[in-house]
Amino acid sequence: MPSRADIFFVKTKEASSCPICGEGLIMRGWRSRMMIKCGEEKIKLKIRRMKCRKCKRIHHELPDCVVPYKRHSAETIEEVIRDIDSAPCDTRTMGRIASWWQIVLPYFLNVLKSLSEKYCHRFQEPPKFKEIIQATVNTNNWATAQSICTRTVFMSG
Repeated sequence: MPSRADIFFVKTKEASSCPICGEGLIMRGWRSRMMIKCGEEKIKLKIRRMKCRKCKRIHHELPDCVVPYKRHSAETIEEVIRDIDSAPCDTRTMGRIASWWQIVLPYFLNVLKSLSEKYCHRFQEPPKFKEIIQATVNTNNWATAQSICTRTVFMSG
């Protein structure tokens, strides 16, 4: 059983707003989240659950070291994407992360392009991993690899 010192509470001092309607969020509790950092080191995070005052949707306040729906830290995922040989995880995990990135990257880049056109905002060239993730999540455009339709899906069968 982990001691209280092994649990990290994630809480920002900034006012949070709903990524869907822009209204303020109110605290609704905490949610546990495990994150694997540097290969095998597991960290338990307590993440705030926030509820929108207007649209009543629940959102989670994620730190930038967390990628939604991924167990490995953003730093580990970024290392796998840049150079598969130096990443601190096993070969199968690296393969799954690389496959995921290959599927979702075109979608994420289209999200950035749309945001650039809509808000006249310039992203770095090429955009950094955390910048891509943060922009996609904060604008409520996050999609899992299973929900992104690729051309090969339509061509099969």
